[in-house]
Amino acid sequence: MKQKLIYIILLLFVGFQWLGAQCYPDRHSTNWYDGWVSCETSSNPISSYGETHWIMYDLGYDYVLRETTFWNANEAKHLDYGINEYNIDYSLDGIEWKNLGKFNLERANGSSTYEGLEGPDFNETKARYVLITPISNFGGDCYGLSELKIAITDPFVIVEEEDGYNASVYPNPFVDSISLRIVSLEKDTPVDLILYDLMGREILKDSVSISEDNQNYQLPINGNSLSIGIYILTTNQNGKEKSFKIIKR
Repeated sequence: MKQKLIYIILLLFVGFQWLGAQCYPDRHSTNWYDGWVSCETSSNPISSYGETHWIMYDLGYDYVLRETTFWNANEAKHLDYGINEYNIDYSLDGIEWKNLGKFNLERANGSSTYEGLEGPDFNETKARYVLITPISNFGGDCYGLSELKIAITDPFVIVEEEDGYNASVYPNPFVDSISLRIVSLEKDTPVDLILYDLMGREILKDSVSISEDNQNYQLPINGNSLSIGIYILTTNQNGKEKSFKIIKR
């Protein structure tokens, strides 16, 4: 189950120094500080690659990856640092890797209006780690890359069949009202709700009807009538239960 896309600009470099970010949307400056530069090789996370230049991104979550945009090294005096041929590998755990392929990246033009180039498409591959291993550059002593952008599918809307639905509560802590975000594979089945206090006493019991074009539902909970403290909210759809600790301020 897949819905709208969001974009993430990846700026985490594991084993290297992070050196900057874009100055304008879809453009990259000509300052060599705005990017990654590697002048010494080190042990690649994929041991069979040996000692290489490399960049590994930890996205922090298992995302469904799609198309990419690359900004090559764009500092006018060091355009030769730019990556030419490179490998892309991906992983869910940072240990077992799969190779997306070997690709080529064009040299940047050194212009302040440089808007990058379309890169390879991950074709909805699920991964948390992305590894870029340059094979060659344009003749420079170092290797450089300004930035990488990957289009991803919001992981919340990816619902595993065995889970049935995804749910989260917000804001948490709350004061007077609280809402539930739900993405379900079964649009015709309501989600039952029970609110308990820490003693296990039932405070509220209700249900939410799921609609096709809505993910956010304000819960029938009047925070003004609740004492400050911790409560447990359970959701259940077709016997599949999820529990949340919520805090009333």
